[in-house]
Amino acid sequence: MTGAMAYAAYAAMAAATMYSVYSTQQSGKQASLNANSQAEQAQADADAAASAATVQADRIRRLARNQAGEANAALAASGVEVGEGTAININKEIYANAEEDATLTFLNGQSQKARGQVDASNYRLAGAQARSQANAQSIGTVLSTGAQMGMSWKASAAGRNGSAAAVGGA
Repeated sequence: MTGAMAYAAYAAMAAATMYSVYSTQQSGKQASLNANSQAEQAQADADAAASAATVQADRIRRLARNQAGEANAALAASGVEVGEGTAININKEIYANAEEDATLTFLNGQSQKARGQVDASNYRLAGAQARSQANAQSIGTVLSTGAQMGMSWKASAAGRNGSAAAVGGA
């Protein structure tokens, strides 16, 4: 009967170990999936920021063309020669300011994109680390259980396991 109980104990230890390993693996897998999802969202946000900045920069340039056209029309209506002198300087100023704004907007979008890509990379790394940690913990659990089972078997073989103390504790 003692042998059957020992086998049952070993089977229970093995089952508990397998459940622990499975649970740890599932936890690592879920952490990895969550991190990858966050990475995808960070990448999408980064791409959207860059795209929005490009659109906004184009809008700034288009508004500058409209503003220059309105300035030219106003100057022409007042009798100023549009293709020379002050009119050219006004247009140069409008275009220079607009191009500066458009460039800064575009560069800001590219900066946001770069930060988003770094965030995405960090999320992916965190997911990989969670998976690696789960693997290491699983291996540790298996090795620990194996060691416990080995020591338990050795104690049983030496006759120290399951023996009752004699009267008086000896």
